[in-house]
Amino acid sequence: MTATAEITDEPTDTKPDQAPGNDIVQVFTAAFTSDDIESFMKLIDPDAEWAIMATGETFRGLGEIRQLAMRSVAARDHTAGLGIKPTNVFANAEGTKLCWEYVHTGVVTDKWPSSSGHKPAPGTKFELPIMLMCEIRQGKFVKVREYFDLLTLLEPGTSHRLYS
Repeated sequence: MTATAEITDEPTDTKPDQAPGNDIVQVFTAAFTSDDIESFMKLIDPDAEWAIMATGETFRGLGEIRQLAMRSVAARDHTAGLGIKPTNVFANAEGTKLCWEYVHTGVVTDKWPSSSGHKPAPGTKFELPIMLMCEIRQGKFVKVREYFDLLTLLEPGTSHRLYS
């Protein structure tokens, strides 16, 4: 028996192999960059933790993480091309770890959350590099550690140096 293959000018599959978990990265990116809280919440495990490393705050469970998302969206405005722009996104082959680096640009609103008097004035434009380190289990985010420089937000335009 002889096998023959048809030769065509067009390849039948031009998509590269995708790592497991790539779908959740795409869905997360779409929700997180569009302020779609409902789609975002569908990706969160009921027992998830979201830690803001710069402030030491940890939000646990769907209720607290939803409040965090709602307060975050209300605290800034994305006009004139401002918003959340991913710069580096890496996931492991198993789809259980995600590193999501982005630059967040926006304008502070009067709903900026802060329990201290030290906060940016409404109308202040900010540009903040942020890194999310995420753990994923069964297609849901179970732990997120959010890293950013708090002084970049509190004192925009002020240079802060440690070594020079």
